[in-house]
Amino acid sequence: MNLINKLKKPIKQIALGISLSLSTITAYTQNRSIEFYGGNFENAKNEAKNTNKLIFMDGYAVWCGPCKKMDKEVFTNDSVADFYNKNFLNIKMDMESEEGKKIKKLFSIGAYPTFLYINGEGKLLHKGVGWMKSPEFIKLGKEASDPKTQLATFNEKYEEGNRDGEFIYEYLKKLDGASISYEYISKDYFKTQKDEDLNSRVNWNILFINKNNTDINSETFNYLIKNKIKFDEIYTSDSVDEKIFNAYSSNFNNILYKKSFNDSIYQEWKNKIKEQNFSRVDGVLLEVDLQYNEKIKNWEEYANNAILLIDKHNRNYSADKLNDVAWTFFKNIKNKDHLEKALNWSENSVKIADNPNNNDTYACLLYVLGDTAKAIQIEEKAIRLAKETESNKGAIERFSKKFEKMKAGEKLD
Repeated sequence: MNLINKLKKPIKQIALGISLSLSTITAYTQNRSIEFYGGNFENAKNEAKNTNKLIFMDGYAVWCGPCKKMDKEVFTNDSVADFYNKNFLNIKMDMESEEGKKIKKLFSIGAYPTFLYINGEGKLLHKGVGWMKSPEFIKLGKEASDPKTQLATFNEKYEEGNRDGEFIYEYLKKLDGASISYEYISKDYFKTQKDEDLNSRVNWNILFINKNNTDINSETFNYLIKNKIKFDEIYTSDSVDEKIFNAYSSNFNNILYKKSFNDSIYQEWKNKIKEQNFSRVDGVLLEVDLQYNEKIKNWEEYANNAILLIDKHNRNYSADKLNDVAWTFFKNIKNKDHLEKALNWSENSVKIADNPNNNDTYACLLYVLGDTAKAIQIEEKAIRLAKETESNKGAIERFSKKFEKMKAGEKLD
């Protein structure tokens, strides 16, 4: 018995030591971040040469919301940190500082965040722009690490005269991701195409490199409109009309939040759309009204627009779009019948894409409509999915707070 008592203390100490060690390991493995070099750009180039690494530069502005989101959600992701710390010399650059202004001019930076991949000689090899999720950001870094997929390599091949359709398609995708204008490239490319070339799938893809941001005033878009009948025969009129619908919708969204926007421009846009000859004109007009009423916070008209648009004119809405509209209903609409509609859209968004955000919206709508038990179940699922998919800690915290409020029967924010 005495021997057992003597052994108890060491055993407890060993167990405590193991527990503390495991806690330390867990804390370490869940809290890694990109390590940023503290010197200036010139010093970074020298260090890159010495370490035989490329430079990754995070070009940001202190007021930039997406930049802060990258800092908080992506640069702190373990997989991102491991990849970038291993493969790059990482440096942050405030593009509005004295040094940053020179770099901004040198590399023609016009949006934030901008991600630059530069060699020790100061040559820009690859570029990306805008907030992106962790897997996309790692993919961007892998492209920058491989000479075969670097933007600089594609620039060189284009200058050497490569005009193959598949090459042009891949090249334009890279330019689009880097927020570099490519209208002149697609314009010159389509000048080389004959009518019989229209049945090429690559031409269809080139027309819509960025499916959400096709300039309706561009030569590329005019090429589609001028040859619409031919494209209808090859890809069906529904597919072509869907492309035109998305183009007008995204273009209107781009001007909607400009300071110069006013009711006169709004009416001009609607009149311009009415003049177009394609089957989904009514749907485009509803989409324009939907965006406009969201901006001016006319929620009654917004709800009417959304119901007509989704249920009658656009049954092929993406999961993200369905979720966005359903979430807007949850936040702003009080009419129960309308919320029931939103619940149906939200449920469909989960069927299409079973991700944390879609489940969170679905749970919130269930809760506000009185199905508390199922709401708690779905919110718990949203939390689990968020953890499994390495979602940002802020999202997990928000979902968890809602989960606790649902269990307590409290009102959601």
